[in-house]
Amino acid sequence: MEPQWHSILTEVARNLHAIGSANDAEDHHYEEDAERMRIEACASLRELLEEHPFLGDLLPGLRWELETGHILGFGWSQLLDALEVHLSAMSGWS
Repeated sequence: MEPQWHSILTEVARNLHAIGSANDAEDHHYEEDAERMRIEACASLRELLEEHPFLGDLLPGLRWELETGHILGFGWSQLLDALEVHLSAMSGWS
């Protein structure tokens, strides 16, 4: 795995966290904010997937999660767990 991938994976993690935050916002009755956050995060993830094809190999479920909308429920946290394993493995890189 190439060192510059760390920043790309960090951006993916940021978007996954945004989906989780959107769920929290919805729980607190901020539906419009939640919808905006989800739309922006999913759009960013789709762009990252197109710009960086290795993401499809590293997180093989990402495309399916986005296509089906499962990412908006529990999928975001499952992907984040998998992603954090990769980020931890990269923590020793300089």
